[in-house]
Amino acid sequence: MTEQDVPLSLDLYTLGRGVAYAAALVLIGACVFAALIPRWRQEEDDDQSLAARSTGVMWRTAVTASLVLVVAHLLRAWGQANSFLEPDPVTWEAARPILFETAWGRGWSLQLGTALAACLAAWLAPRRPVVGLALLGTAALAVAATFPLTGHATEHPWGRTLGAGLHTVHITGGGAWLGALFTMVLAGMRTARGDDAADVARMVSAFSPVALAAAGTTVAAGGLLALAYVGTLGDLFGTRYGQVLVVKIVLLAAATALGAWNWRRLTPRLGTLSGTAAMTRSATAELSIGAGIVAVTAVLVSLPAPRI
Repeated sequence: MTEQDVPLSLDLYTLGRGVAYAAALVLIGACVFAALIPRWRQEEDDDQSLAARSTGVMWRTAVTASLVLVVAHLLRAWGQANSFLEPDPVTWEAARPILFETAWGRGWSLQLGTALAACLAAWLAPRRPVVGLALLGTAALAVAATFPLTGHATEHPWGRTLGAGLHTVHITGGGAWLGALFTMVLAGMRTARGDDAADVARMVSAFSPVALAAAGTTVAAGGLLALAYVGTLGDLFGTRYGQVLVVKIVLLAAATALGAWNWRRLTPRLGTLSGTAAMTRSATAELSIGAGIVAVTAVLVSLPAPRI
């Protein structure tokens, strides 16, 4: 079978990987959004303000994302064990060596451990917000750092350490961009009321420079990873991995362009109800493209890279 004939993997492992990516991005994004709230919250804000409502939704988003991440890792474990053992049934006795005695299993164990730590931190964080956010942010970074332990980074052409580092930066940047955008739309824009237009404007103004920096970091790290794994235009268009990567690049370019449009064209309109509505619609469209990027990434990491 040639690399052009490699089938697209659409199984439990791929599903679990995609859900895990999405949950990790949202978890990181919730931390970024939480850190930005003091920049746009006003001293006179009370418990009914947009900042207070957003904070409550943000904590619930972090708890949900961490729980979903745990479930996704368990789903990945089932899919991995099933792929090793089929056509035999998956039993604990048969799956245990795969999960705890292989390189993949040791990486997966660390991923599950950091996800469980994030669950605990997200649950406890609202009780002591400052310390809680620090702990949750540390757990979120650990989640990002363990993601490369079961993927292509373990065989990176430039070395495992550099590969893991680039993957970590790529995931962290994606979380600070798309994950924080998701949290802002869910916790901020969709909870805004008629008299919150000025608060929304300050919120978006605080988020925009972070999003621009995060998007640039994500693209730069992704570009270096693509160069390492593909290398040539022939492999980019002539292999299944490269073709799926092209789809991801197109989606990433579309999301970046839409984000730039939001910043240049829609941000000046904020401060009014119509401006808030327009920004919410456009940000939701950007997130829809982001969901496509996550889905394509889940398929991409299951394919053999040309230079590995």
